[in-house]
Amino acid sequence: MHAQKKLFAALAVAGAFTLAGCGGGDFIPTPVFFPDYGTPTASTVTIDFNQGIDGWTSDVADYYDKDRPTEVASGWKDLPAPLTGKGYYLASHNNSDDLLTYARRQLDGFVKHAKYLVTFEMRYATDAATGCMGVGGSRGESVWMVAAASYDYIKTLPQPNGSYRVNLDRGNQAVSGPQGKVLGTQGVEGLSCSGGKWASTTRKSSDAIEVTADKDGRIWIMLGADSGFEGSNAFYLQGATINIKPL
Repeated sequence: MHAQKKLFAALAVAGAFTLAGCGGGDFIPTPVFFPDYGTPTASTVTIDFNQGIDGWTSDVADYYDKDRPTEVASGWKDLPAPLTGKGYYLASHNNSDDLLTYARRQLDGFVKHAKYLVTFEMRYATDAATGCMGVGGSRGESVWMVAAASYDYIKTLPQPNGSYRVNLDRGNQAVSGPQGKVLGTQGVEGLSCSGGKWASTTRKSSDAIEVTADKDGRIWIMLGADSGFEGSNAFYLQGATINIKPL
């Protein structure tokens, strides 16, 4: 940016001499400067829900009024035994074949209007096993852990077709989109299909999301689960590692 400033200043001076030589009098054009917002740098954001959920809010999406989800709940709760500590509890009952349950938060400290590449690793607790049966699919294989990043506040909005969707081009269920990525399926091998035994696990993706910081150097992120399982599902977000690199 400094090189650009010097270039425009030099052109302004050269223009002044040219005009003076051509009878332009004492006119001196005002130099044009590009704003310098600083240099974007790489960073890692570590989220630990054992420390609290301040700044986080939750919601649901991907449904119609006729199949609006029930049993929706969230909060900062003790992890079930044998796990210890606390987590961000998210629960809902999918009354159709599609339901997104998510938490969102704004991150700050970035260079305003700068572009970044964002990748996620999520840590969560679940009692969903693999290799089980279920309506619409199983809890283990038909619930996908997802993450997203956006310039805008992430929220659920009514659509012209009567559905309720988040304001993101994030893909859906097993398919990623430009603003959202599938990190993996929910289930953990070795758990019981009847539930009741909880385990902590991680899911991640190296597929980066491109996001632009707003005028205050902030971005929004989302962590959640996209369910094709037609029934009740609950999990505890334990934390996340978010790698952010300038584009």
